Amino acid sequence: MLPGGQIVVNFLIISNRADFFSEVHQLCRKTSAANLVEHMSCEVWMRSDRSRAELADQLIVDPYSIVLKHPGQISENAFAAAGTVCQNSGTVEAWNFLTRGELLLWLKEVSPMIDKSSITEEIIAQSSHMRLAHLRMPMCCPLIPKLRERLMRGLSDYHIVEGSRENQFCMALEEALNNAFYHGCLEINSALKECEPDQFGALAAKRELLSPWCERTVQVTELVSAFGLWLTIRDEGKGFNVQAAFDRCNDPELLLASGRGLMLMRAFVDELFYNDAGNEVTLVLYADGQDRELPLGTVSSPGTERRLVVA
Repeated sequence: MLPGGQIVVNFLIISNRADFFSEVHQLCRKTSAANLVEHMSCEVWMRSDRSRAELADQLIVDPYSIVLKHPGQISENAFAAAGTVCQNSGTVEAWNFLTRGELLLWLKEVSPMIDKSSITEEIIAQSSHMRLAHLRMPMCCPLIPKLRERLMRGLSDYHIVEGSRENQFCMALEEALNNAFYHGCLEINSALKECEPDQFGALAAKRELLSPWCERTVQVTELVSAFGLWLTIRDEGKGFNVQAAFDRCNDPELLLASGRGLMLMRAFVDELFYNDAGNEVTLVLYADGQDRELPLGTVSSPGTERRLVVA
């Protein structure tokens, strides 16, 4: 653990092949900048008392090297052998023979989350009556709930809605964020989630680490006031044919998962806008209560003391 409490995972890569070390080293560092990576040749490993394993948390080995004594157990598709070092013995009790894709998933499981993978927010303007903010999020799908919770705060901060309307808007927002990350930035088709949900998750985890997908971001502009909430969500994907997707919503025989998501969003917000490219959506939710239509400076009507009325 580094100063400040940041967790560090130490990887030891054992291989004689420079290309193998280079690729695995790159994957380790892409997974988390907090990963520390060292290298050891197969011959040095075999000659040593292997005490250096006690300094590592995880070992990654070229599966066809002389280090592994049972080559017959190795799958034809194995890209690497990986194992966790036992803290008591300093040895690896069991090796996992992994494809390249499986290695990526394994690295995500054992690597620490770091502060770099977080939401950045810029408050452009804020008062007791309104807030204009710009949020930017890296390609990190596990942070979607955190972004959703932040954006939902606007409803309570300015007393926009509550109860069932709040719950329904939360579902619409969740759908919009999932679309931006999974279908927009990662370019994963909704049909895969319908047919092979496990493959959908595995492909998402893999693309989060690979270029160009890992370099993309999702940006949100929030405008919230006593009159309502406007959220514009933009991804860096290629977009989609918005009109064709809405046409499928009107034909039950053509309705896919993506169409159902659009129907949900359209039903649970007051207004929904897409740009021409299909990579930017604006969700609008107007405030409850009769005061939302009143002009600035109007006094609050009886029974609406909890509503924030611009004065």
